[in-house]
Order: sequence, then C-alpha cells, then structure tokens
Amino acid sequence: MKLTIGKYIPKNSLIHSLDPRAKLFVVLLQVTSIMLVKDLIGYIVPVVLFIILMIMSKIKPVVYLRSLKSLWFLIVFAAVIQYFISGFEMSLYITFRLSLIFLFASMYTYTTPPLLTARGIVDVLKFFRVSEEKREDFGMMLAISIRFIPILLDEADRIIKAQISRGAKYSEKGLKNKLSAMTSIIIPLLVSSLRKAEELSLALQARKYGIGKRNHYYTLQWTKNDTFYLVLNTISLVGIVILRFQ
Repeated sequence: MKLTIGKYIPKNSLIHSLDPRAKLFVVLLQVTSIMLVKDLIGYIVPVVLFIILMIMSKIKPVVYLRSLKSLWFLIVFAAVIQYFISGFEMSLYITFRLSLIFLFASMYTYTTPPLLTARGIVDVLKFFRVSEEKREDFGMMLAISIRFIPILLDEADRIIKAQISRGAKYSEKGLKNKLSAMTSIIIPLLVSSLRKAEELSLALQARKYGIGKRNHYYTLQWTKNDTFYLVLNTISLVGIVILRFQ
C-alpha cells in the first residue's frame, strides 16, 4: 500500500524552508487558478508553474506521479463520465484539472511537516477571531490526524501481509468472502488504532497538555522568500484570469 499523500519528504530546498502560512495561502491561489482555467490551452500556465516549483522543491517527478497513481481510479472515473456527457476534449479538461489539484496538494504535504501545517492553520485562524484555546485544540487535532494517516496505512499494509501469511485469501470472489476479508483487516486495525489513541492520551497527560498556556518549539517568521512565493503564484492567477476573460 504505497500511498504517499500526506507524507513529508525532507529536503534542503527553498520550498521546504518557506513559511507554512505562505504555502497555505498559495495552495488556495493554485486551486483557484486551476478552477478558473477556461480551456486546455489555459492549463499551460499552471503546468509551467508546477514544473518550476517541482524543480525548486528538489523532489523527483516520479514521487509526484506516484501520488496520482494512488488516485487513478477517481481521475479515470471523472474523465469517463465527462467523456459521455461532453466529449473527449472536456474529458481531457477534467483530467488536467483533477491531476493538477492533486499535484499541488501533494507538493504542499511533501514540503511541509504536519506540525508546521497545524501551526500555520492556528496562526491563520487569528484573522477569524477564533479564541486561542480553540485554535490550539484544533491545531493539535489536525496535527494528530495528518500524522496518523500514513501510520494507519502502513499498519493496514502490515495486517494484510500478516493475514496472507496465515492463509487468508483476498482474491476469492463472493460477497461472503469479501466481507470476511474486510473483517479480518478492519477489526485488527481498529484495535491497533484504539491502542495508539490510548498511548497518545497518556503521553499528552504526562506532558500536562491543556494546563496553562502552551509554548511552541517552532517560531514562524515571514521572510522575503515567502513574499516572492506568494507574488509568483498571484501573478499566475492574474494571468489565468486575463486568459479566461479575453
């Protein structure tokens, strides 16, 4: 189960060093740009932008393609539906749209540690006048959720391999066999998740989480590189808007 979405890939690159708040705003700009593309030619702008950012991130193209491989069914399904509704050109259009959205989202998760993602969201919530206590609790829940997604996937992969070594056959046809196979995966995974949740709860209590004001190990600082990154993606959005309304 080689799903790479949500996993942080440490590299010494400019994209990795950027403030998570800047990257959060940029992801919104990128998704907005993709949604505003009028036709296939308009996708040249986000594709070129993605190639530039991919080179700057120092992450191999095959890693990004692997993220698309994990979601191939959704992309193909949407493309086929669009083909029967509007034809081949619109099918390519929706394929490019979904692929680019997943690629830009993958770039964010690959270059931003989960804890910094949570910190960035907590700081952004200040602008919406959310109380500090609620911001901190939401940030902690978000960080735990992001971190546990790849852990649960790896755990499910280990359970499947363990069940196969014990003689389980997941390729057998029939509803009864499929339900039995799913049960042999879901129940151990649920037990493992509850055990991990209990251990995490004890760890938070031992560290006196929720008692007093929290301090943070990482201090977020906005730099000139963050401004440049934001301006670059804003120019891309403006270019797509101009192409759309010409």
